[in-house]
Amino acid sequence: MAFAPSKSKKNPRKEKGGLSLNSMMDMMTIILLFLLKSMSTSGALIQPSDRLVLPTADRDMKPKKALALLVTKDGGVQEDMETNPRVIAGVDELNSDAMVLPSLESYLVAQREFKEKAGVPFKGEVTIQCDKDVEYKWLLKVINTCGQTEYSTLDFVVIQESS
Repeated sequence: MAFAPSKSKKNPRKEKGGLSLNSMMDMMTIILLFLLKSMSTSGALIQPSDRLVLPTADRDMKPKKALALLVTKDGGVQEDMETNPRVIAGVDELNSDAMVLPSLESYLVAQREFKEKAGVPFKGEVTIQCDKDVEYKWLLKVINTCGQTEYSTLDFVVIQESS
């Protein structure tokens, strides 16, 4: 004699389809990577120094990452750092008759060698933030020193004029 089938065997439950956790994790990872990539390429790469009054210009160029220098009217040439920037070439060196600043030259050479040791290709790019009241001869000495040390691409940070 056969047993009568139970109700659960006669009417099996149909499982409802749900989202796979693996698919959701893949989707979230892709979105996160997309947002990180777009943020790193479109974010502000250069923060103007609060110690400078930058000149204004009618230019529409995107900033790029490069070795950054500050040229101030009272502090000389400095590293571009948020707090406590290191003075590379002082005012007395800028007032000398030499067209090449020895301390800036050694700093630029050391930065190039550091990048080469780290395996980063040397592009010879420098971004200069210069106060609008800095003497032209000082700026010319900084530009000449950069050129002598094979930094041939110089970009200046300016405030974009509102049209």
